[in-house]
Amino acid sequence: MTQIRPTTAADLTTIAEIHLKGWELAYGAFLPADQLAAMQPAKRLPLWQAWLSDPKKLILVGSIGDEIDGFLLGGPVKDHDIRKGSTDGFDCEIYSLHCRAHVQGKGLGRALISAAATHWSAAGKHALMLWAYSDNAYRKFYEKIGGHLIAEGIDDGIPDVAYGWRSLADLSAIRHRLEIA
Repeated sequence: MTQIRPTTAADLTTIAEIHLKGWELAYGAFLPADQLAAMQPAKRLPLWQAWLSDPKKLILVGSIGDEIDGFLLGGPVKDHDIRKGSTDGFDCEIYSLHCRAHVQGKGLGRALISAAATHWSAAGKHALMLWAYSDNAYRKFYEKIGGHLIAEGIDDGIPDVAYGWRSLADLSAIRHRLEIA
């Protein structure tokens, strides 16, 4: 059974490890080696600690079994180098979503997004967005759950695209729809 919960300080090392593995899997073919090296958990742990203590950030962990299998990090929409389109009207953003390879396709990513949408909706937010590198093979996941391309940009010299969902209520419901299907 899929379980989603808020992150605790004890989860941060595991999250940092999943984050690195997710970057290697999704971006390893086109990111410079030094950028991946900077993702080492020991180097990133202070960042995760700062994000956990920031009340504007949301960090959720999810599991299918007995261990943490994925996480979601998000918060307010951040500034971005936008070349085409717009993020106007979006008031919350997923910064990072990664699941262990062995649980991909089992609904954990959808459950994490659904839980985040429910959280932000309860906080008075309305529309969610995220950025993904253009060459990211996992972009189809966002399209499959109803994300629409809203912008194109550049992140650290790498082309990326933004997906958006205008209704948090629709995203909150995806977990329920998937469990029924």
